[in-house]
Formats: sequence, C-alpha cells, structure tokens
Amino acid sequence: MKHRVLVNGLCLACILLAGLCGSLSAGVNLKVDGTLTRSFTLDPGGKTRGEIVVQNTGDEESELKIFLQDYLHYADGRALFQKTGTVGRSNASWITMTPNQAVIPAKGSLTINFTLSVPPDPKLKGTYWSLLMIEPVPKSLLTPGKQENDVDFQVVTVVRLAVQMITTIGTSGEAKLSFRNRSLTKEKSGRFLTLDLENTGERLLTPHVWTELFNKKGQSSGKIDGSRHRIYPGCSARFVLDLSKLAPGGYKAVVVADNGDDNVFGANYTLELK
Repeated sequence: MKHRVLVNGLCLACILLAGLCGSLSAGVNLKVDGTLTRSFTLDPGGKTRGEIVVQNTGDEESELKIFLQDYLHYADGRALFQKTGTVGRSNASWITMTPNQAVIPAKGSLTINFTLSVPPDPKLKGTYWSLLMIEPVPKSLLTPGKQENDVDFQVVTVVRLAVQMITTIGTSGEAKLSFRNRSLTKEKSGRFLTLDLENTGERLLTPHVWTELFNKKGQSSGKIDGSRHRIYPGCSARFVLDLSKLAPGGYKAVVVADNGDDNVFGANYTLELK
C-alpha cells in the first residue's frame, strides 16, 4: 500500500507591514487593496460593515480560505497565531464575514464582506483585535507528489495574507507603556542602544521612539531618531537606536516614546560609550 505524506511549509506574508503580498506559485500573485489594517472606533453595542478586496494579478486562478485568528507579538521576535478566543482581548467573535471559501480568478478579484458588532457590554474598554487570514489552497495538494519507496513526498509553501481587524471602544482604556530591557552593543556596523517596550495598558499604542544624549558638560549631541511600531495591550516591541556617530564617553540619555497624541512616555539612562 502506498502512503502519502504532505509536508506543508507555511509562511506568513508580512502581516504587520502594509502593502506586502505573497505568491502561491509563479501563476498566482495575491494582494489586498489598501493597507493590511482595518481600524474602527465604536461604542458598546456599535456595529460597522466593510469589505476587503483581494486581487490576483497572476495568470492562474486560486481557491482561498478566509478565517480569523488571534495574534500576539513580543520584543524577542515571537509572533503567536492562535485559535480565536485564546487572547483575552480578541474581537474575533464580533466579526462575521462572507465568503469563507471561494475561487479567485486569474487577473481577477474577490470581495470579502464583513460585519463587526461590538457586544452591548458597558465593561468593555480599550482595544480589541484579531487577524482576518486569507490563505490560498494549492492545487498541488490535490495531485500526487514524487514517489519514493511507495511514499509520496510533497513540499508545499503557502503564503498567507493577514488583515489586522482592530476595534477600540471610544476613548476608554488606560494608555501605559513600560520600558523593559535595555542593552548597549558594539558591532562591526556600529554602536546601538536596544530597548524593549511593553504595552501594559488597555489601548493600542504606536509609539515613535527617539533619544537625545548629553555629554558630561551637559551639551546635547542632537536628536537620534528611531522607529515606530504598533504594540497591542499585553504585547511588546523592540526599538534600536543607532549611536555610531557619537564619540566615546559618558552620556545622559533622554529616551522619548511619542504616541502621536497626548500619550508621551520617557526614560532616562546613563550610558558609557566605548
């Protein structure tokens, strides 16, 4: 009797960066119109409807599965994609969508309609989120693979798209950001200050991190710009600041994480650059 083994190599298509898409094969190329984020501000009991348009610019049709997942991310690089309802702030149960499975034609598009209904619970506050996943079903899964010793081996790479579905309950919820791990490293490419920031509050934060360093005479060495990352409640992100242009010596560093609104966070560090 012949046995068939499918090895499914699953790659997630850069879900946190807008505008990226993945290829299922040379003939299927998928992308989502607009950004890979849908964000809504609603009150308890509120409802909104929308659509997500998927384009297939390739020359082959593809069957798609559309489903929801919970998501967490951490400064150490971990990204957890979990069953809906696993994360305490999941809004997956608030979302209905159609279709759940469909064929997208070559050089064509598919429209996914969704409804997001917030429960009428006055205790809801802050930000809730989940991922709407768009996963191609490879035709090769339905065809025999290479046979060796009566076993069929088939390695399939599937690239999924994910749209972040974000709901914030009005202006409710506390915004809190904690400065966790800090490290100063010297590498061949330069000298870097690495900071891990954790969202310990109830609202989504998107801080832009920068620093200004002062030498022992109190003279400013100028502003050093960093990056901006989205951080969900209970999650964390890593920020790296390039200090390569600074001369060796002792400095006082003022680090600012600016959320672009009334929420600005800061920390002071003493650094010795060698």
